[in-house]
Amino acid sequence: MVKAEVEVLQGGRVQRMVLLAGERPFLYTQIIQKWQNDRAFRTFFIGLLADAPFDAYFWETPPVTRESLQRPFEFVLVDAPQLAQVQAEPRAFASYFSADPVVDFGNLGGDAHLVVPCPQTAVTAYPHLATFSRLAPIEQQHHFWQRVGTAVSNHVGERPLWVSTSGLGVYWLHVRLDSRPKYVTYRPYREWR
Repeated sequence: MVKAEVEVLQGGRVQRMVLLAGERPFLYTQIIQKWQNDRAFRTFFIGLLADAPFDAYFWETPPVTRESLQRPFEFVLVDAPQLAQVQAEPRAFASYFSADPVVDFGNLGGDAHLVVPCPQTAVTAYPHLATFSRLAPIEQQHHFWQRVGTAVSNHVGERPLWVSTSGLGVYWLHVRLDSRPKYVTYRPYREWR
């Protein structure tokens, strides 16, 4: 049985979540595999994101390396009221969109890899992860997390990799796999240890 252990931090502005199989936390490597291969797990995970108490949030994970894949997986949802009223802007990624539900590609700076959903319904579903988890077609959400799992698996190495969403620079959902914590807001995750 999968469940989430939720710790409320910073006066309710942050929710830190650890995902458990029974009483044991999932390891990062197991989460990657479950994102890729376990529909029931993805359904549970998508439900957690959709049911979050924030209108909009940043989703952030601790930095990961090949060695730290064996650590328990956790993530935070950081309340982001500044994202709650933004309008989706598909133009920024329009040249990458295809008939596929999700695409991934390197950013222009060459220091990050992005996983991005293609528009398959009203653009109101795509400005950030909260709206995507609540409004996007469920099959697209499954494809999205499968692609995130594959991207993390393909890019994790000896150097830290920060996996997160922000949305303040481009108002279209994208999970960012970055070589530095450029957009990570939760201080404990900004530092590699």
